[in-house]
Amino acid sequence: MSQIVIEVQNLYFYYEQHLVLEDINLKVEKGDFLALIGPNGGGKTTLAKCILGFLIPSKGRVFLWGKEIKNFKSWHKIGYVPQRAGDLIDSLTPLSVKEFLLLPFKWYDISLKPSLLDKLIEKFGMKNLLNKKIGELSYGQLQRSYIVRALISDPEILILDEPSVGLDFFTQEVFYETLEEFHKKGLTIILITHETWLLTKWVNKVACINQKLYFHGDHESFCVMAKKLEFFREYHKIEHTHW
Repeated sequence: MSQIVIEVQNLYFYYEQHLVLEDINLKVEKGDFLALIGPNGGGKTTLAKCILGFLIPSKGRVFLWGKEIKNFKSWHKIGYVPQRAGDLIDSLTPLSVKEFLLLPFKWYDISLKPSLLDKLIEKFGMKNLLNKKIGELSYGQLQRSYIVRALISDPEILILDEPSVGLDFFTQEVFYETLEEFHKKGLTIILITHETWLLTKWVNKVACINQKLYFHGDHESFCVMAKKLEFFREYHKIEHTHW
């Protein structure tokens, strides 16, 4: 029997008087690799922030592993790479890259797995960056730092908001191969993306949001629905009958 690790019930969210999310009901099962897609301004990032507890829904509830979010404490079990993560670091930030990577272990008082840290640093070519100031890195280097930091705590859920922006092609390939490796070991992933080619190669579930949740299910069913509805035409790209 599948375990529900995230459940969103009847969620509404307003920014001031503007309705961003309307009656969202969504369940994410353990081991899902879910692509969250939809137009800019459709509410994808807002939904992710509600799941992470950064925003409080105007109405509705969010549960993590069956526990309502206001009572949830095990945040170390969730990794997160925010949208345009590199914009969040000030050039005057005094932390070294290594200190930045290890912050979650200080926040949550959890144990580091040195072998995993070494593996990810090697994969993402960061060995020579560890002693640099985090504020001195290029945008792509910052993005890699956020990705490594999200993964080194070996989370059970990983939420990624357009994480490959700023990464060169080679690093993107390494990144998605690494995600596949973690996913095969049981990591649950929610990926907000506009890169529709990913839907054929990596993910197994799709959710499409534009204020409302228009679809949530497997990729093949999404392809069938996308061909029928005008709403999806701007996304639907025919490649061997796949998205």
